[in-house]
Amino acid sequence: MISTLSKLFTELFFVSMYWRIFYGFIRIIFGIALLKVVGAPLLDVLADFLSHEFLEGPSDILFMMITKLLADHHFSVTYFLSGYFIFWGAIDVLLSYNLIREKLWAFPVSLGLIGLFILYGIFRFTFTHSLVLLSVITLDIIIFFLIYKEYKKVKSVS
Repeated sequence: MISTLSKLFTELFFVSMYWRIFYGFIRIIFGIALLKVVGAPLLDVLADFLSHEFLEGPSDILFMMITKLLADHHFSVTYFLSGYFIFWGAIDVLLSYNLIREKLWAFPVSLGLIGLFILYGIFRFTFTHSLVLLSVITLDIIIFFLIYKEYKKVKSVS
């Protein structure tokens, strides 16, 4: 029973690491795409991207909220977001790859970074009460647990 549970945790660990690698590459691509649109107001880019939705209901409350939020958008925000996505995407890919390869240094670094994100997410949740954010926090806690379990296993073998 314990052996089966241990195997399940290991399999979930590997699945979550491959997911983080995939998601990291998506963030890198998104960050590069954002760099390509610097110079165009973010609202225009979003409107082009979602034009079919806006044509169906330009008085939609979501459209009005996004318009209001992005109306005074500065280009520095686009640079920040682009850098953020590229940097954290690369960190996720690098760390997840090294976790799969069982590099001991990657385990505490990953646990530390994910732990910080969990704490920050909880802090933000106290203000936003966002269910999406709560889902992300929950997923991060599960991944944290899987990395911790795998770290204990790898460390005991070494």
